Amino acid sequence: MQNNDWRKKKAQEMNFFAEYGDVNRYEILEIIGKGSYGLVCSAKDKQTGEKVAIKKIHNIFEHTSDAARILREIKLLRLLRHPDIVEIKHIMLPPSKKDFKDIYVVFELMESDLHQVIKANDDLTREHYQFFLYQMLRALKYIHTANVYHRDLKPKNVLANANCKLKICDFGLARVAFSDAPTTVFWTDYVATRWYRAPELCGSFYSKYTPAIDIWSIGCIFAEVLIGKPLFPGKNVVHQLDLITDLLGTPPLEAISKVRNDKARKYLTCMRKKQPASFSQKFPKADPLALQLLRRLLAFDPKDRPSAEEALADPYFNGLAKAEREPSCQPIPKVEFEFERRRVTKEDIKELIFQEVLEYHPQLLKEYCGTQRPNFLHLRSCSAIDQFREQITQLEENGNKSGVAPIQRKHASLPRQAFNYC
Repeated sequence: MQNNDWRKKKAQEMNFFAEYGDVNRYEILEIIGKGSYGLVCSAKDKQTGEKVAIKKIHNIFEHTSDAARILREIKLLRLLRHPDIVEIKHIMLPPSKKDFKDIYVVFELMESDLHQVIKANDDLTREHYQFFLYQMLRALKYIHTANVYHRDLKPKNVLANANCKLKICDFGLARVAFSDAPTTVFWTDYVATRWYRAPELCGSFYSKYTPAIDIWSIGCIFAEVLIGKPLFPGKNVVHQLDLITDLLGTPPLEAISKVRNDKARKYLTCMRKKQPASFSQKFPKADPLALQLLRRLLAFDPKDRPSAEEALADPYFNGLAKAEREPSCQPIPKVEFEFERRRVTKEDIKELIFQEVLEYHPQLLKEYCGTQRPNFLHLRSCSAIDQFREQITQLEENGNKSGVAPIQRKHASLPRQAFNYC
């Protein structure tokens, strides 16, 4: 039985690139991730010589909401180009516009994520703390000046390399706030893992949003870096609010009034009076300037949290922050996200995703936009596909039979020398 399961799994992975163009450009190295979405392999780009991560997302049109999330992410990552945001290098061209079900996205390869870094390193220094927070805030400044809210910031969505470089990823839940919309925007869907969710959103799935929700999440991540474990690991909404108020004290009525959920608001109003806990005792490894900024990031009232740009100007970053290294972004054009403002069909989403794929194939995009029929004859090479199947078979037979190589394989010892702040 186990042998049959292994054969079935191997057959699935042998077909990783079946029928897709560009296959002869990449040499598969190893499987580095699996999930409900599909499979991720590391590979070598034969054109550039660099290592990349290729993410296969399967059956993307099975659910329109999932397809919209994929569209949103690949569109945002095309538009948001910044050193602290993960980069899409390429998207493979499908065999045909009509029949494609899977998408292959080529990302820059990152060795781990901040969740794994925190787990594997109990000897991070104050320089690490500062540099990590600086990079996250610098990315957030760029994202927010584009009028984008990430809405799902957590350590697993911050990729990391052994040289301490961080990059924010996973923009599937992000939203764009357009200039003709109010400063505080309403959206109706899931947002942020509970542990990193701002208190004004607790228990609410139909909520007011401002950029301050992302600032809170960054504060929670920074606190987790400092103590090596989640700061507010609530089991439910009430427990979450208890943990928050144990640290911050009971919020004033003005701040409580901004909590959207009626039950959560009533619970806070009736809560016994709590005094704020000592940050220096809670975070003994952090210096006073770090704690001063952390208090601002974790202000219960969203109006008391700094913007990312204001946080970068905090004295904590004296000697590190430089305006020329902290660019802003032009607001994203409304036309790019018209699909968010109207009811769209599965076929609409399919067309839009196909157009996004063509952004990485300029000649075909030019033909497509010029109403000419794109020439897809070059897409398929049976020998190249066979070559990939052979590579993945060898990979399976040479020690990767467990399915997933541990992603934390290269971050166990982070460098202690001066960082490259570029």
